Amino acid sequence: MDKDKRRKIISYSIDGVLGLILVFLLVTQVQMLVTGSRFPGVPSAYGISFLYVATDSMVGEKEDSLPVGTGIVVRQESASSLHVGDVVTFFDYNIGAPNTHRLDQEPELIDGVYHLHTMGDNRSSAMYTYSGESFTEKELVGKVIGHNDALGTVLSYVSPTASGTAQALGNRGGGAWVFPVLVLIPLAGIAAVSIVSTLIEAKKQRKLEEAEIHAAMIEAGVDPTNEAEATKFTEKYRFKKEYREELEKEKEKARKKALRSLKAEKRSGKP
Repeated sequence: MDKDKRRKIISYSIDGVLGLILVFLLVTQVQMLVTGSRFPGVPSAYGISFLYVATDSMVGEKEDSLPVGTGIVVRQESASSLHVGDVVTFFDYNIGAPNTHRLDQEPELIDGVYHLHTMGDNRSSAMYTYSGESFTEKELVGKVIGHNDALGTVLSYVSPTASGTAQALGNRGGGAWVFPVLVLIPLAGIAAVSIVSTLIEAKKQRKLEEAEIHAAMIEAGVDPTNEAEATKFTEKYRFKKEYREELEKEKEKARKKALRSLKAEKRSGKP
């Protein structure tokens, strides 16, 4: 395989990978915008949401208790799949923010709608309510499947909302603009890389063409220092080259057409 073909394959591969990343980021952004309209400030992508814990209502000794400031990963789940002891996040319209507590009762199906009840782990918390919280599956964001303190540190700056009543007290994280920006920055980077790559490739091709024309001038006995003769020769050379390339394209089209016809004849069983 010659260098030109190898270069083209590498270039196409890079463009393909960048294109896939671009599509992935765009789909992610659309999902986040759509899901964020359902529960204000709680964007979700591919069924996953990331929040951080802003209050001490889930501080406790259990393995899945949640310390203040930890980041949580919430996966969309149906209410019917949940059980007592699961830590879930729901949108609490009383405070206008998501809340994360533990199910203390089995989900109950009433008139075709699941009703859920949660309690915080920390009874000494100022946010603890002995009556707990009741809500329906319509307010359910999902089940907490993991938490990490380092993730919480990041999310405390970039998350558009916190999980807990602290949001009602004014702790709203970094703002709803941050997630779109985090997606737009990679998109801008991809666009910049693509543009620079295109410019570099165009410059290489231009230099190769200039060297090719210069060699052709010498071979034809044209003085490259004579501007008028060099310009005239260059125009003719490029015209002939474009004409040859067009002929090659037409030949390639004809060849592909003939192959398609031959394959069609074979499929139809014609001799």
